[in-house]
Amino acid sequence: MIVSNWLELMIRQTKGPITWDEIVVGHDFGILGTSEIQAWAAGQAPQPLCRQLVNLRDSGLEHFEEALWAAAAEATGKTPRPGGQRWAAAQDRWRVSLLKDAMEAGLSLEALAVVVENIYESVGCPEDMLHLWKRASPWEKVTPVADRDAIEGFLERMSADLHPFLPSVA
Repeated sequence: MIVSNWLELMIRQTKGPITWDEIVVGHDFGILGTSEIQAWAAGQAPQPLCRQLVNLRDSGLEHFEEALWAAAAEATGKTPRPGGQRWAAAQDRWRVSLLKDAMEAGLSLEALAVVVENIYESVGCPEDMLHLWKRASPWEKVTPVADRDAIEGFLERMSADLHPFLPSVA
């Protein structure tokens, strides 16, 4: 579960290339930082807005998110938006990557429950994850516990449907 690069984790845990959708969503969820995104973008097609994003420094970083969305739109024709299909697909890819990594870590059921809850809270609280762990009410003194079988089933279902958006205009 210790990674030097979140994009390496995604590549290791899911199929397909990293796309602008995963970058935009990963930034929005606080998973990816500016330097990691700029390093990734430096390896993309040398379009003007992408180069501008890569070259942002110092006070220019105040406009990082605006530049990110513009570069994504330039590369793909449209930036993914919360609630849209491309956003949901990128969100799913992040959930699968993070959950697979957690499952490989050999954590206790209690520790895994904490990680699953953190993933749930980090990636937009999708309701289909609620059955992956049991947590008590705040007034109960019961430790949360993960359900490994439910997580494995969830990952199997989700992994079968993962298809990164690959634009034809890029």
